[in-house]
Amino acid sequence: MNAAVETPKKIWTEEEIQALPDYGYIHEIVDGELVISPKNNFFPGLICSRLSMALQAFAIQHRLGLVLDSSTGFWMRNRNCRAPDVSFVTRKRLDELKFKPTSNEFFPGAPDLAIEVLSPDNSRTEMTARLKDFFSSGTQLAWLINPESEMTEVCRAPDQRQLVGGPGAELEGEHLLPGFRYPLMNLFKEWDWD
Repeated sequence: MNAAVETPKKIWTEEEIQALPDYGYIHEIVDGELVISPKNNFFPGLICSRLSMALQAFAIQHRLGLVLDSSTGFWMRNRNCRAPDVSFVTRKRLDELKFKPTSNEFFPGAPDLAIEVLSPDNSRTEMTARLKDFFSSGTQLAWLINPESEMTEVCRAPDQRQLVGGPGAELEGEHLLPGFRYPLMNLFKEWDWD
């Protein structure tokens, strides 16, 4: 009788992840495996930029916390290291954890708001796994933005998802960014140069 031998998962250190060559890729750790994905192409990058600027301006004006880009690593409770496309961490949480914005370390937990801009390669299974990591590690709200359908799933838990879209639909900051509202269609519109 042969017993199956399970290879232990590699436990990555922050130093090992930060020492990886960039070459234009995003590095994440999922279940002990290094996952390398290309950076966004132009349109998803534009969506991230538009939303980041709006969130950043609102967060600074109201002194609510920090908005971060996809180069920011977050340690999940299960030691996965995730990097959402756009993240928001509340000032209250930064203070509670005594985490300095000038730190050169990955954040110990998930962002309070995690935002992912979907590509055709993202599967429902993959996104559900990401949401489970996020919500078990501190996320309170997540937005899964689909550029193709021009819709967004607003997630308050991995199994509490609401699809929003169409004329008049808005992304709302809820309790994390009270008063923040962003017209969803503004993420997808053509640039008006005139």
